[in-house]
Amino acid sequence: MDGFKRQPTTTPPPLARGDVNDLPAPTDAPRRPEPLEMTNPEISPAQPDPRPVDKAQKPHSRKMLWLLIAIGIVLLMSAICYAWYSLQLRPVDSDSKDKKQFVVKDGESFGGIAIRLKDQKLIRNTTAFDIAARLSAQRAGIKAGTCSLNPSLTSNEILRKLTTGCHDFKEVTFYPGATIEKPFYKSPSATLSQTLYVKNVLKKAGYSDQAIERGLQSSYKNPLFAGKPASATLEGYIYGETYYVATDASVESVLESTFTQMYKVVTEFDLPAAYKKQGLDTLYDGVTMASIVQRELNCEDKPSAERKDRCYEYQRKIAQVLLKRLKEGIPLGADVTFIYAADMAKQQPTIDFDSPYNTRTHAGLPPGPIGAPGKLALKAVADPSETDYLYFVAGDDGLIYFSKTQAEHDKNTRDHCQKLCYELN
Repeated sequence: MDGFKRQPTTTPPPLARGDVNDLPAPTDAPRRPEPLEMTNPEISPAQPDPRPVDKAQKPHSRKMLWLLIAIGIVLLMSAICYAWYSLQLRPVDSDSKDKKQFVVKDGESFGGIAIRLKDQKLIRNTTAFDIAARLSAQRAGIKAGTCSLNPSLTSNEILRKLTTGCHDFKEVTFYPGATIEKPFYKSPSATLSQTLYVKNVLKKAGYSDQAIERGLQSSYKNPLFAGKPASATLEGYIYGETYYVATDASVESVLESTFTQMYKVVTEFDLPAAYKKQGLDTLYDGVTMASIVQRELNCEDKPSAERKDRCYEYQRKIAQVLLKRLKEGIPLGADVTFIYAADMAKQQPTIDFDSPYNTRTHAGLPPGPIGAPGKLALKAVADPSETDYLYFVAGDDGLIYFSKTQAEHDKNTRDHCQKLCYELN
């Protein structure tokens, strides 16, 4: 036995049913040590970071990246568009010295003007030109006028000229069928005003009488004058058309423009060769014959293409009659020729008027043209109809009546030409 007294061993009573928490904590039980407070939570990966985590931080970065990319694309496209726009406003040809006349008519649309500028190679692009006009608020400011434009001008320079209302050219209009001198007699069936003769047109364009006479008497070199006698005037060669000439252009320069335009028609239809097939030896003879056709019937003033075509067929028949009579040695019998002769003499015309231009009393062609033939008359002589008429008469009603015999012709004259034919007898 040892010297200590042992405590008896007893079995603790069973716990009653219930929550363990109902038991009082033993006062003498050893206490579990409290966990140490971590001053630096990063040294312990086992402990969660008490700071809140921004779960949207990564998606936000992606949005910013795409936004920057989009902005970059927009800036790149803008730079490309601006470079294209700037290029399209540059001159079509910086080295060109070729001046072109450009006419802006009253009421013409901006789009139509831009298209014509592009067609004449004065601007590079109609869209860029339109944008420039809108940005500068000049789209509605274009004024009617005639401008001298150059392919070396930028679109903005052209736009400024058009909105300023330039008048670098003046308009001169000559008329088919017109004569150089003022006509003395006006036929009841004539459609051309007596004020539209060449000298008066030049006078209204601002030229003095002295300048006009000097221009008409000058010598000109042009293949158009093939076969023309040196002593012949310019009658028949001042081609009916509207011309835009420099404000300081001389009469000689104006007339040369008409010769150039007429020769374009001559070459376009190869008229010298065509006239030879019709028995006319020279271009001069063809122009003379075409001037008679023109004075007998003017088709250039018809208001529609359909009416011009119908009128042209009448001109072809007139040309056929005149060419047939010429070939058969029969006097042409064209009243317009002796009317022209009387006009030049400032006298009243009659069928027996004494003049080599009177084709009732003189066989063959007159000495020269009796007016300026139009394009259709020039073509009609080159390509007459395939009919076989020998006579025609211009009726009081403005129509032309054709016949093959003298009897038919006399009847047409009695039925349709009372006033005009009586006046000339």
